[in-house]
Amino acid sequence: MKISNKKKVINHMIFQLVVIVLLLGTIITLRFFDYHLLSMLFIFITLLILLYGKLKNRFIFEYENSGEILSIKSYQWLSAGKKPRFEMPHSKILNIKIKEGILKKYLVILFSNSSGKVLRMDIDITFCNENQVNLLFIDIKKNMTMKDQEVIS
Repeated sequence: MKISNKKKVINHMIFQLVVIVLLLGTIITLRFFDYHLLSMLFIFITLLILLYGKLKNRFIFEYENSGEILSIKSYQWLSAGKKPRFEMPHSKILNIKIKEGILKKYLVILFSNSSGKVLRMDIDITFCNENQVNLLFIDIKKNMTMKDQEVIS
């Protein structure tokens, strides 16, 4: 199963870039016609949009489950590195949960490493819609229960 929010993040970032370009064009035009006070308002609005973009930190999230290995790639928009952020056999995963904050949403995975120590990984899934989050959660839980059933048998 594959889940990705790439299309949604790209559309959102293009829209945000267009808005910023329009605001910068408006600021330049207002400065040209000596409306400095009004241009300061548009500078403030532009800075707020840039701050919002920085706080949301647009991460592209790609989940792939190929039988025994769970692979999650999480990288920023326009970055060149698509290296897996998390690759783990299902047998090592102990628990998962979704943690929601004010501006962010995380997939929290508890897993054991080779020495048996329990580790925690927080992966940003802010721009995944509810359906994608539910599919992701159900798929990982299903594989965890299949692992438990194999241990019992």
